[in-house]
Amino acid sequence: MRFLSRKLAKETFLKKRWYLLWSISRSSKLAGILCFLLGPILSYSQTNSAPVVTAQGDQIYCPLTSVPIVTDFDITDPDDNEIEAFYVQISSGYQRGQDILRLRNDHPQITTSWNNQEGKLSVTGSLGGPVQYSDLISAVRDIVFESTSGTPTEEKLFSLTIGNANYLPQTGHYYEFVSDIGIRWDEARDAAEARTFFGLQGYLATVLLPEEAQLTGEQVSGAGWIGGSDAQTEGRWLWVTGPESGQVFWNGGINGSSPSFAFWNNAEPNDLDRGDGIGEDFAHITAPGIGIPGSWNDLPIAGDSSGDFQPKGYVVEYGGFPDDPVLTLSASTRLRTPKILNTVDATLCGEGILELSAEASLGQVVWFDEPLAGNLIHVGDTLTTDLISETTSFYALASVDGCLEGHRTEVMAIIYPLPTVTEAITFKNCDEDGFADGFADFNLNETISFFTNENNDHGISFHLSEADANLSENEVDPLPFNNAVSPIVFARVENVYGCYGVTAINLETSTTAFPENFTYELANCDIDEQDGYSSFDLNQASAALTAQFPANQNLRVQFYRNGSDAQLELNPIGQTTQFVNENPFQQTLFVRVESEDNGDCFGIGPHLTLIVHPLTVFEVAEDYVYCSGEFIEVGPINALGNYDYVWYGPDGMEIGNQERVIIDSAGQYSVVATSSLGCESEPKSFLVRESNTPALETQFIRVQMDGEVGIITVLNENQELGIGDYRFALDSPFGPFQESGVFTDVEPGLHTLYANDTNGCGSDQIEVGVIGVPKFMTPNNDSINDTLGILGLTNEYYQSALLFIFDRFGQLMGSTNALESPWNGIYSGQTLPPSDYWYVLELKDFNGNGHTMKGHFTLKQ
Repeated sequence: MRFLSRKLAKETFLKKRWYLLWSISRSSKLAGILCFLLGPILSYSQTNSAPVVTAQGDQIYCPLTSVPIVTDFDITDPDDNEIEAFYVQISSGYQRGQDILRLRNDHPQITTSWNNQEGKLSVTGSLGGPVQYSDLISAVRDIVFESTSGTPTEEKLFSLTIGNANYLPQTGHYYEFVSDIGIRWDEARDAAEARTFFGLQGYLATVLLPEEAQLTGEQVSGAGWIGGSDAQTEGRWLWVTGPESGQVFWNGGINGSSPSFAFWNNAEPNDLDRGDGIGEDFAHITAPGIGIPGSWNDLPIAGDSSGDFQPKGYVVEYGGFPDDPVLTLSASTRLRTPKILNTVDATLCGEGILELSAEASLGQVVWFDEPLAGNLIHVGDTLTTDLISETTSFYALASVDGCLEGHRTEVMAIIYPLPTVTEAITFKNCDEDGFADGFADFNLNETISFFTNENNDHGISFHLSEADANLSENEVDPLPFNNAVSPIVFARVENVYGCYGVTAINLETSTTAFPENFTYELANCDIDEQDGYSSFDLNQASAALTAQFPANQNLRVQFYRNGSDAQLELNPIGQTTQFVNENPFQQTLFVRVESEDNGDCFGIGPHLTLIVHPLTVFEVAEDYVYCSGEFIEVGPINALGNYDYVWYGPDGMEIGNQERVIIDSAGQYSVVATSSLGCESEPKSFLVRESNTPALETQFIRVQMDGEVGIITVLNENQELGIGDYRFALDSPFGPFQESGVFTDVEPGLHTLYANDTNGCGSDQIEVGVIGVPKFMTPNNDSINDTLGILGLTNEYYQSALLFIFDRFGQLMGSTNALESPWNGIYSGQTLPPSDYWYVLELKDFNGNGHTMKGHFTLKQ
């Protein structure tokens, strides 16, 4: 206990001493006062020195092996021989979950504890108490690094330190996370500045390097505040704590940029609108599991009250002020893994031997033929392959001291295919320029398919010499090229890989030609109008055209609009099976006959004539009508020539072949006309209908009363009157006639209804009565209205008609059967006095239907 108390007193003293020295250095006035008051303590400090940690180690690591982190290690302390704890950390290049530090061999006085989150190994005494320096030195020399990663980071730095704060050799600073749930940013800033570490002033961490970001983000025990803010100017992020205060490290929002270094999380900083008007102006290390490990996000000054965006504490950094004391509490070592820095693939057109190269960061390059296992085939920066004919991958490994573990980098020996070309061809064209001199214009592009079958993505050029073709120089225009310039040209075929082949093309003129004045005709009839155009299948002429040359030549025929195109094989007619002539009635096409095998020309010239015969033009009426029992004669109308006709009946069978035909039955007929040139018309259809005389009968006539007038309707919807087309008139055989069989506003009385067939097949008439009662009667024996008769009443429509007369009081004054006699106005032997009387007329038609009419009339003297 006494020894332990002494140790604690020393560490406390050391921390206070360094803090006082730091304070003194900042104020000369305060230094004078403290030197007077603290003289004894300062004197004590001269005899109680801080421990000095030294370490050596710059090891080369062979992956998947175990290697000590130091080659030498020591702690010197003139005052003590033990320490509470010691810490060894992978402070740079740490791969969590794969890297580990462990103590090998037997050290009974030592206890170690591995922190996977921080990548830190804590070393204490066997019971968790102080550890003797002698035991610690022996143990640290036995701490080894191991990793399950086959691709470890190229460099790993190890910090060995007395304090629990994380030490980063690249900056020489110390870092620690202070847990404080829910602390505000400004509170964290003040709390950090109130902390010291062996005389080093604390402040909210300012992160300037990727290694610093990893140590303060991924390798700390919690997530919390750091010293960045854009509270001063939105989108202009500054470090506002520590020695870097005022330094800009980010401009903008999500899509902003950094002038130095920043480590924002995905879609940060976003200044999220939380609806409370408070911006997100302070930098915070994101909680684990949210986006990129150890990265930053922006939060409001108080953060969230709970969850992932609730502050869990803050990260304090120590070191960096100009007058900070120099500590000897830490040392660092390095472990390097050999890497392949760069490689150079090799390419070749066609099979051959290639030279590959690779550069190692350390040691030498070892070559393998497989990415895993396989054979070691060479050692050295450059590998010369055997003869290879296809693309092959080789694998380079950086090796030191015979280490064959680690990542193998693929280096490729790439074999590109050579284009397939024929060494030489002969290509013949016809000498059709009017001079039989053996020279002609050629379209060199037409030779391509005969010396190569490569795709269209190959570049093809033509040259006057093989040397120019090999160098791709002095191209000649392939169209037109006359063999008078050179009888031989050289074609270069180059694929997308830059690989090429050269072929020689011998240009000659053919000795064959079409017979003089030879012409072949194709004749067609006009298509649909009398305009001189028709559709031709040009291939129908091919046999006759190739027959002008020796047999068994495997010839093909192409058609052109002019001689120049035919000579140079430009713009051939593509739609040869449905070509419509472009000049009305007659057009001459140029023909080119050549070999299918090698493209040799056999003959060129204007040897195909297209002729369009006039269209067969005539008409027939759409509709013909004959009367029942008769017939009709049908013939063409407005024919533009003397044609032959064939007539067809409704069943499609021929019924005549003369100019006119006799038809005596209804149906759909057709006729086809053929000209003397053999042009046949499309079938023209026409309708023949039968008609007859109308048959007016009472059962097809309906009479209705509409007040004081009547409506007469002829019922013929189902051809009750006959099969003709009928028109109707009332009371006049001369009309006017109407198509409708309905007559309205017909006065009471007898009327004559007339029906005529519109096709002249006859007429009919019938008498129709419209029932009505006169408005008055005058029984004065002047023979005018002496009785009350019923108008329009006939025995043809009614079988009974009872008329009843009533006075104004409803008393029956008389009755009569109106079909037999009118009412005479006498009641009880006396003529009734003048007055208004009422009647009821009860009718029964021949269909047995009853009808009742009521009304009144006036009796006058």
